[in-house]
This record gives sequence, structure tokens and C-alpha cells, in this order.
Amino acid sequence: MALLHGRARRRGILIALVLLLVCMCLPFAASAHTVLKHGMRGESVRELQDILNILGFLDEGSDGVFGDRTRQAVIAFQKANGLTVDGIVGADTWSLLEAEMARPRLETYIVNQGDTLYDLARLLGVSVDELAAINNISNPALIRVGQELLIPVTGIASRGKPGAAEMLHWDTANRIFKVGSIVTVIDVRTGLTFRVRRRGGSLHADVEPYTKEDTAMMKRICGGSWTWNRRPIIVQVSGRRIAASMNGMPHGGQTITDNNFNGHFCIHFLGSKLHNSGKSCSQHQACVKEAAAS
Repeated sequence: MALLHGRARRRGILIALVLLLVCMCLPFAASAHTVLKHGMRGESVRELQDILNILGFLDEGSDGVFGDRTRQAVIAFQKANGLTVDGIVGADTWSLLEAEMARPRLETYIVNQGDTLYDLARLLGVSVDELAAINNISNPALIRVGQELLIPVTGIASRGKPGAAEMLHWDTANRIFKVGSIVTVIDVRTGLTFRVRRRGGSLHADVEPYTKEDTAMMKRICGGSWTWNRRPIIVQVSGRRIAASMNGMPHGGQTITDNNFNGHFCIHFLGSKLHNSGKSCSQHQACVKEAAAS
């Protein structure tokens, strides 16, 4: 009998400890996202703005300030989704924002000269069969210039999305586009895109194509051969679109060795300078302005 009482007591202690641990964990689970409201500032607000921008409820850059326009965007999202309309981003609003971000969405892409379904599928990170099924295409080898395709926007499309580019000074762009970041570059004149990883650079960004497929796309953008000519581009980073300029010539050191690109190349922003002279490049700056006006 004493043995049974001892077991019961130990079981009771164990249950109490489990309940205590659960209670201790609940606050952390509930605070996975900070409750955000008008007047707040910080990276959590910037994250919220990035999501609202992507979902189409906010049409301005992410500045990390929960101002009137961000509050109106939150209210619009809450109304559209049947949530309590208070302009405050609590657990329910955060949960639905994340669910909407995870939902596959489609947008229209116009086939351009040289496009193949196989290239588009690779850039989007989907299979050719999946892309063909979405568009009711029986023969993936047969697509024509001007044809409209539905593509999932969660992937990396070969053309950039519409929307104004910010002309941010290098001091600001340098803080946003951090070393090690992998971002999408949109060529303004062709609309084609590829990914790069930043390896360094103090007066402008030194970058490398992320994969050999990205190198192939970059070379296509440059007309099939490497060149020092400047081109207007848009850099998509942290939900923002920043006007910039690039050259198309591999040079110097590299950290990625399996991307078919021998070296790195340069991306300039407003006010950035050449590393060899410490002076601004008028051609790069003209391309930055062209990108901002696109």
C-alpha cells in the first residue's frame, strides 16, 4: 500500500512538473510575433510592411515605422479577411498574414523571344510538368512569343514584378543589402532576372552569380558575352526594390567556385564609388537614375 502511495505521489509530482513547463512555455509561444500597433518602430514592423507590400495592401517602402499608411493597410487586410478590425497586429492577424504568404499565388507572364518552358520552370523552382499543367499545355516544347502563361509568384520569375524602385543612397543600401545576402537582380531593359550573393565591397557591392544557371541568365542579359558596359537594374532585397547599376565583367576574387563565373562583378547604388579611384562613376549613376524612373 505504501508502495502504491509512493508511486501516486511521484506521478503527481511528474504531472505537476509537466504542467509547470507547459505554463512556462505558453508565454513564449504566444509571443512568437510581437503585437504591433500604431507608433511602434523596429524590424518587426519592417517585416510586417514587407508582407503587406507583397500581398498588395501597402504600396510604399518598408521603413520600420508603424505610421498611418501601415495602419490603414492592416485595417484593409483585416476587413478583407473577416478579422476584428482594430489596426492592431495581434496573434490572429499574424497567423493569417503568414497563411496568406504561404498560399500559392499566380500571375501572368508574357513569353519573350528565347524563352522556353524548361528555362522558366528552372527559374521558378518548379517542374516543367507542373508549369505545363497550370497552363493546360500538352507539349512543353511548344510555346510562342507573346503567349500568356500563369506562373507561381512564390518562385523566381525571369521577369521582375511591376512597381517603382527606390533610389536609396549607398549608405542606406549598404545596410539593407548585407554581405552574404542572396537577392534577385532585375535587368530593367530586358526584364530578365537572376540571383546574386554579396561577397563584400565598401564603396559599392561586390557580388557573384549564385549558381551556374544565374550566370547563364546574366550572360544572356549582357548579350552573350561579358562586358564592362553599365546596365540599369533593380535589386530586390528584404521586400524592397532598390534602383542600381551593374557591369557585366567577371574580375577579382570569388567565394563561389561552381557557378561558371571566374571572379565577381560590381553593383552600384546612388552615391556609391569605384574602389580603384574612390570616385563616383557617372555611367553607373546615370543607370541608377534610369532604373528609378523605370
